[in-house]
Amino acid sequence: MFYNQPLAHRFGTALASDIENGRWTRIEIAVAWVRRSGMQYLEDPFKKFLGRGGSAQVAVGVDIENTSFEGLRDLLSLRAAGDIQTYIHHNEADTTFHPKVYLLRNEIDARLIVASNNLTGAGLFVNKEAGLRLDAPITDPLIRDARTALATWRDPETGLAKPLDATLLDDLVRLGYVFPEHELQEHRRASKVRSTAKPSTAAQALFKALRYAAPPVPRGLIPTQQVPGTVLLMRVRRASETVRRTQVQIPIRVVRTRFFAEIDALVSAHDGRSHPLIQASARGGLNTVKIEVPEIEPMADPVLRLERTATAIFYQAFDAMSILGTPIRQALLNGFEMSPPTSFRSVGDLEKATWWRFI
Repeated sequence: MFYNQPLAHRFGTALASDIENGRWTRIEIAVAWVRRSGMQYLEDPFKKFLGRGGSAQVAVGVDIENTSFEGLRDLLSLRAAGDIQTYIHHNEADTTFHPKVYLLRNEIDARLIVASNNLTGAGLFVNKEAGLRLDAPITDPLIRDARTALATWRDPETGLAKPLDATLLDDLVRLGYVFPEHELQEHRRASKVRSTAKPSTAAQALFKALRYAAPPVPRGLIPTQQVPGTVLLMRVRRASETVRRTQVQIPIRVVRTRFFAEIDALVSAHDGRSHPLIQASARGGLNTVKIEVPEIEPMADPVLRLERTATAIFYQAFDAMSILGTPIRQALLNGFEMSPPTSFRSVGDLEKATWWRFI
């Protein structure tokens, strides 16, 4: 599987599901950075995994002032839940520890993910990130090579890795290797002020501003797949291919999720126009919601990406065979193949059905 974030995938959702799904007994991770913003999404899945007797080893870098005290503290606190060990990898020479490798395995199979995602909120959900997942037998040469690399990055004998404990964490803060998150935010704000102190002509925006949001944080060991995210992918069907080519129907079971709570219209991310949700009844009961999506009129097979904010839902519409539509369609199809499935359809006939998946 290829992860295309945030358009068609959100790596944090997939990773949390992998950690807690019960298939894997050993997890090995190496990342450049970790923060509380990322660990808050993984804390409950890790507790569930460790509580079942799973074991985990994590290697983290502390370069370029991106790993935070709170992120390392979160990893260290997981030791109370079970067998997990964190290692800090750092080279005092002018080099950066920059891998993002995730290996989940049992006695027979393994899942290797090499990606650009760090264990931060932005890296797991919001940033433009990419990754490639390989499922293979534990004996596969690529899995063997990944295990060797991960073990090397954690090896204290190299002099570049140290197991994290309370004493080392205090030393990392005291000696300026890591900082509390409020200090990192102040450093970043100061850096932005310096970078924008330019002539007004240089401050002109050259690119579009398109913001993405992270999902709500699940609490209380709730299975990830039961918590609607803030992004919904859909393959929609028109009311008519001839008369009403811009009207689509959203199944009522989708509208009744928390994703649509207190929402009565969708806003186009293309032009900012708002389109009301219209309830439709059949045989005396509400069975669907209709909406006009003008952008789909020329499209052969429309797909939507809907993103929920605090007060609105913004949509983007693409043809399923276009550059931006293809990964959305493929993510929906991949969801049907997962166990348990994460994609759903309105009727049995796949070609005639509306498809949807929360990510």
